[in-house]
Amino acid sequence: MDHLTHINPPTLSDSLAVGYSQVIVAKLGRLVFVAGQVGWDENSEMVGDASFPAQARKAIDNVRVALNEAGATGDDVTHVKYFVVGLTEDRVGELIEALGETKVFNHERPPTGTLIGVEKLARDALLIEIEVIAVIPD
Repeated sequence: MDHLTHINPPTLSDSLAVGYSQVIVAKLGRLVFVAGQVGWDENSEMVGDASFPAQARKAIDNVRVALNEAGATGDDVTHVKYFVVGLTEDRVGELIEALGETKVFNHERPPTGTLIGVEKLARDALLIEIEVIAVIPD
């Protein structure tokens, strides 16, 4: 991860406590853009019980698969956006738990991030969508 410098100024809130970095500076490399990943499988079928935690875990795993296909890992992710239907503090907690279980992103040097509450995603049953940007060294 020498190609990424994580910066967390002491005059900004303690973002590491909730799992994201304030700033990441990337050295030149190749950019990887991963389209929004949701909680379904390769047949576009919902996983498990279709609950928010199950969808979150599957969406995170789908991000991992997409990154790996591009030659990247969660350590290379510079920014992640979470789109959550019906965003509540409970859902934030469930997302944090899923992130801890899946261990895709580096928790010591996490990516920057944005969490957005939305009314609806592309399909009624979808509750979360995750997109990422990564930088891999040349």
